[in-house]
Amino acid sequence: MTFKSKMTLISGLLAGGAIALTLMLVSSPPEYTGELPETVDIPAGPYSYRIAGQFRVGTHIVDAPVKQRLADKPLTIMKFTVSQTDYAACVTAGGCEATDVIVGTDMPQTGISYFDAISYAVWFSDLTNMHWRLPTDEEWTRAASDRFHDDALGDPGNADDPAQRWIENYRAQTVTRGDSEPELRSRGSYGENDLGIADISGNIWEWTDTCFKTGQLSSNGGAIVESSEYCGVRAAQGKHRAYIIEFVRDAKVGGCAVGIPPDYLGFRLVLDVS
Repeated sequence: MTFKSKMTLISGLLAGGAIALTLMLVSSPPEYTGELPETVDIPAGPYSYRIAGQFRVGTHIVDAPVKQRLADKPLTIMKFTVSQTDYAACVTAGGCEATDVIVGTDMPQTGISYFDAISYAVWFSDLTNMHWRLPTDEEWTRAASDRFHDDALGDPGNADDPAQRWIENYRAQTVTRGDSEPELRSRGSYGENDLGIADISGNIWEWTDTCFKTGQLSSNGGAIVESSEYCGVRAAQGKHRAYIIEFVRDAKVGGCAVGIPPDYLGFRLVLDVS
């Protein structure tokens, strides 16, 4: 190759690199300069988790098994649920559909469907150039820590008599209904759990990304031997676990597929940190 040819090749490579760099800079989103929500980092380590879903041993409904887990990395989650002010910004920007708000306040956003929560997560991820998403039911349980309420019934007595479990379930639901709180409170009103996360298990149930699951357990109830998922219904977590049809904004008027209807439906997001 002649000297002139080499110089032509080098010039071409440099020009191509400059064009590629220009395109990369043009396509890169602007840096977000707004205020990010306060988050809490949950350290890696062991925890226990009762699998979400409705399970049977033979024909009898039983509690799902508890599994011991080991998280190999921290979990970063919003300290508070998303506020009405935050959600209104998404509506104004055209990223979310409007829903009920209390004008002039910065209360927690409620009246939220699963789809509303997903829309906000997508919009806020694009806005901040970060990956925000709904937690899974297992991640929410991990974040709830000492505020998590295990609504398992345990052994209702005669395991071979379905009526005994029905009676025990009825008693538990009666207590839960009596604990309803119709008044919406400002964020932080329910204090913090032992991890510093606010309002866990208050009167706002929080959407998770976990689908409703049904299945069969082994004869001793310790392992899932068969299961299927229905993702038209998602788990919402609060004072108890509920399963809500994903387009429902107010489960009190219908749409609670399994469990006692929540007082309110809201959400907080997890931040995936690389």
